[in-house]
Amino acid sequence: MALEAAQRVREGLADLIRLVNSGGASTSEARRVLGESKAFAAQVAVLQADAAALVAAGERHGDGGAGVLAQAAGLSRRDAAGQVKTVEQLQSMPDVRDALTEGEISLANAKTLARASENTSAAQVEGDGDLLEKAASLSPEQFAREAGRWVGQRQDDGGEGAYRRQRARRRLSICDGDDGMVHLRGELDPVTGAKVRKRFLQEAERLRRCDLKSPGGEKRSLSQRLADALDTLTATSPVEGGQGASSADVAIVQHLSPDGDKAFAEVAGGGVIPPSVLEEHFCNARIVGIVYSSKGVPLWRGPALPRPTKAQMDALIARYGECPGCGEHYAVCQAHHIRPRSQGGPTDIDNLMLLCWGCHDKVHHHGWRVVPSGDLHTIAPPERVRYGPARAPDPPPIHSPPSRQRRAGTSSRQSRVPKVEAEPLLAVT
Repeated sequence: MALEAAQRVREGLADLIRLVNSGGASTSEARRVLGESKAFAAQVAVLQADAAALVAAGERHGDGGAGVLAQAAGLSRRDAAGQVKTVEQLQSMPDVRDALTEGEISLANAKTLARASENTSAAQVEGDGDLLEKAASLSPEQFAREAGRWVGQRQDDGGEGAYRRQRARRRLSICDGDDGMVHLRGELDPVTGAKVRKRFLQEAERLRRCDLKSPGGEKRSLSQRLADALDTLTATSPVEGGQGASSADVAIVQHLSPDGDKAFAEVAGGGVIPPSVLEEHFCNARIVGIVYSSKGVPLWRGPALPRPTKAQMDALIARYGECPGCGEHYAVCQAHHIRPRSQGGPTDIDNLMLLCWGCHDKVHHHGWRVVPSGDLHTIAPPERVRYGPARAPDPPPIHSPPSRQRRAGTSSRQSRVPKVEAEPLLAVT
C-alpha cells in the first residue's frame, strides 16, 4: 500500500513537471503551482523523517533515523540530522506539525519554531497565535528575526545562556581544497557577525567605486569584491590606541517598554543579544535616545552621548601603560566605564580605565570586579561564598545549674534542650 501510494505521487509530480515545461500552463497557474510546491516540500520532509524514524526504530539504529535518511534521500548527514530533529520536536507541537504537513508553514519556519521551543517551551509556542500567523506569512529570514525577538522577551536570563552557547560555537577553519583554492568556513555570534559583515560590505563598496573609476578594468561581482575585501582588510595596520585604520561600527538597538523598563536589545538587522553584551558595548558606543509612537513614528530624538575620545584613550594609555588586569599591550585595549553607563556613569576620564579585550569580557560576562589599585584601578575575580564542612551543634549540657533555671523561669525540659541557632561556616575569597 505505502509503495503504491509513493508511486502515484511520483507519477503525479512527473505529470505536473511535463505540464509546466510543455507551455500549457499560464503564468497565474505557474504561480499557484509554486505556492503548492511549498506544501509538497514540507510534506516530503515530514514523510522522510517519519519513515526514517520507523526504519531506525525497527532496526535499532539509535540515531533517530538520521543515518538512513542521509543514505536513502541523498542528504548530508548534518542536513538529515537537522530534519529528523525538527520533526521529532514537532511531536510535542501538534498544531505546528499539522500546519507544516498541510503546507501552511514552510519547513524553514517550522525549524525556527522548533528552536524557539528549545529556549522557551512547546506550550508557549503553540499557545501564541500571533507567532504562528507570522510563521505562515513571513519569509524565513523575516520570521527568524521575529522569532528571535519573541524568544528574547521570554527567557528568564535575558538570553544570556543562548548567547553563551552561540559564543561557544564560534569557529573558523581554513583549509586547502582539492581544486587548489583555499576554503574558509566558520560561524560567528550575532555581534561579531554583524561587525564582520559591515566591514566587508563597506570595503566591497569601496572596491566597487574603484571599479567604476576604471572603465576598462575588471568588473568584479559582489562575491569577488567580498573575497578581495578579506585581503585588503587583513593588510590594514593597526594604529595607536588599539583602533584600526577603519572602524567596524554596528547599530545595537535597545527596545524599552512605554514605562521605561528594559525589554530587549538586538543588533540592527540581526539577532537578539543579552543584557551583558549590551552593557559591554555601552563602554565604547555612541548612545542616542529615540522615542517612537505605537505606529513607529519618531516623536523625540535626544542628544548623542559620546563614546571615549582619542584624547581620552591617549590619557588612559599614559596613565595605565598596559592592561591592569593581565599586562596585555595597550594596542589591544579598550576604555571601560567603572560606573556603568546604564547606571548613569559618565564618559569622563575619572570614570574610565583601560582593559584589554579579554579582561573586558571577564568583567561583563564572568563577574569580575573593578577594584582600586593605588591611584588607579584593576580587576579581581568574582567573590564566591564557600561553605565549610557541615557539623552538628554542640550537645546540650547534661546538668544545668538549678539556680540558673530558676532565674530564667524555665521548665526543666526547656533547660535540658536549649535552643540552638545553626550558623554555616563560610569564607569569602
